[in-house]
Amino acid sequence: MTARDSEAPRPRGRKMSARVGNLIAEKIFSGGLVEGHRLPTEKEMIEEYDVGRTTVREALRLLESRDLVTVKAGIGGGPIAKMPQLESLGQTMKLFFQINGATISDVIDVRLMLEPIVARAAAETITDHQLDVMQGALDRIVDDPHDHDAFQLNNALFQRTIYDAVGNPALRIVMETLWLLVRDAEPSEHPLATRLDAAELQSDLLESLRRRDPDAAEAAMQVFVERSARYYRRHLADIISQPVKWEL
Repeated sequence: MTARDSEAPRPRGRKMSARVGNLIAEKIFSGGLVEGHRLPTEKEMIEEYDVGRTTVREALRLLESRDLVTVKAGIGGGPIAKMPQLESLGQTMKLFFQINGATISDVIDVRLMLEPIVARAAAETITDHQLDVMQGALDRIVDDPHDHDAFQLNNALFQRTIYDAVGNPALRIVMETLWLLVRDAEPSEHPLATRLDAAELQSDLLESLRRRDPDAAEAAMQVFVERSARYYRRHLADIISQPVKWEL
């Protein structure tokens, strides 16, 4: 047995492909495999994990299904490390929503309950830098409200910064995924008046966060999400009342 063989992990005890997949995933999570970089060759992984070709290929298929690996075909291709995006979690949530008959209206109801709580928490932990990020996003919306793409981009930045400010990654992931689910149901372009109204309400929310006032932040977010929900239910009732549909 070589030194390399004695140090290499030898997956045993459960389905071999899952064990190998977990070992590769751990390298990605730990930074040993950087996103966008090519994984070892199939031959190298067979030797490293002391398994057969079928096991390695099945492990890569499992990782690809979890968005941790993408497999490029052709010369110079092969498995490439990647990190999953929140859209992937959204797709999984859509699957369970469809099975249980949930609608986007149901998702909006959850946001109505949670967003004010998140704003209250953020008021106590938000940093000056995060406030500046939100102010910059809001300024860009107001500077050119006719640019809908810029509105979408900066509105997302504004919202995500609030989630980040709470300092709880589990909460951030849940809240941003719920936000993405509602965004995916939106029309191709919001009316200008709706964008301007949203910016005004966000300005009030930002001011309350700047004062580090939890009560004011909660109240301002309550107004914002209620106004948003009213817009969806008045103008997009047919869309948000339909069961969420999962698609590949």
